[in-house]
Amino acid sequence: MQNRALKGEQKIWSLTMLTWGMLYYLLGYLSLTIDDPGNRVAFIWLPAGVAVSAFLISPRRSWTLLFIAFFITHLLLDLTFHHQLTVSLVLASISLVNDLAIAWCVRYFSSHHDELHKVVTWIISTIIISALAAMLGVLWLRFYNGAPLIKGIWIWWSANVSGTLFTTPALVGLIGYNEPRRGWLAYLLSVVVLVVTFLIFVRTPDNVENIALTYSLACVPLVLVTIAAVLCGNRPGSVAFILFSMVVMGASWYETGPFYIARLNTEQSIILAQSYLSGAALLIVFIRALKRMQPGAVETATREIAYSLNPDSGQIVWNPHTDYPLRTELACIRTRDELLACIPDDGQKSQLQARWQTVVARNDVTDTFRFTLQLNDQTLLNMIETRTLLVTANDATAIIGFWVESRPGLYKSAPKGKQ
Repeated sequence: MQNRALKGEQKIWSLTMLTWGMLYYLLGYLSLTIDDPGNRVAFIWLPAGVAVSAFLISPRRSWTLLFIAFFITHLLLDLTFHHQLTVSLVLASISLVNDLAIAWCVRYFSSHHDELHKVVTWIISTIIISALAAMLGVLWLRFYNGAPLIKGIWIWWSANVSGTLFTTPALVGLIGYNEPRRGWLAYLLSVVVLVVTFLIFVRTPDNVENIALTYSLACVPLVLVTIAAVLCGNRPGSVAFILFSMVVMGASWYETGPFYIARLNTEQSIILAQSYLSGAALLIVFIRALKRMQPGAVETATREIAYSLNPDSGQIVWNPHTDYPLRTELACIRTRDELLACIPDDGQKSQLQARWQTVVARNDVTDTFRFTLQLNDQTLLNMIETRTLLVTANDATAIIGFWVESRPGLYKSAPKGKQ
């Protein structure tokens, strides 16, 4: 039964990998269709956000496969546009190492911090690492085909930063857990966002129109997207933002909308549109972070549970005072062997036992440990043991472990079980 469940989850993960690859290709195709210069330094690069999202959401053990999948997809994309393979191999490597490094920094430097700290870490990592990648990539292009150095670095950096900042929150918001979406209001706001954005961006103002009024109108869809994110939650908010972004990107393609006024050239208008979308995405990310930090919010509701393991008898007792939703199911696990039987991955079983042995040797473990737990109804959950301690009282010892369910978000893995 467990093998059948694991095979099913492996198929789901394979489909997930394929989906990430297709999304990377489609957004790459869109980016190069909008701007595919001869020197290979484009003004827009949306796949950066796709790769960062995939690395952030997925467990680290799948990062190697994701990197390979994205690398092959990147080469296929370059072959589609008849780019030179020698240049593509190097650029694909630099681009994907950049995306992987951003995800690693967020995971490493944001551990045990609040959501606002994690958002700031993500932004700073994106800015700094993208600058390093831009210098490496443009230096290679300058050596190979004489690409302009300073201008090339600036364009590469801005394209990668904007692609990461405005694509990542939308994708992660779609996958993440979501509070109640308020039914009809979620659908209504999404439709209103689409219609209003279309009406504002379908036309191009001329020189006689007031610039302040033009840009003020461009803020109206942004206000509606913000309302959707606040009232309806992550997933409807992301849907509204994606619809909003599609219209703005379409306007960029057809050279219409407030950012294609006669006073700006095409390149300036594209940069302005990217900055507009990036600012909108950052606003939504900070709203999500602040909502999660509110006391009593759904996203920050108590989802932690502690267990006490007697290292001699192997008996397990769960904290009876927690409001963790799965405490009834976990209460059925009463011994060490029963707990290990609920972990399908042999490697993870060994890791958990090693943690217990380390604690028994009177060395508390504060490193997080991610594992898959299979309940009696075959449900697979991604869990995290945040810390493991040894408690001694009245000549009796107990191993205390603290679990929390891995909640998908900008910095956490989605619960896809065995991946």
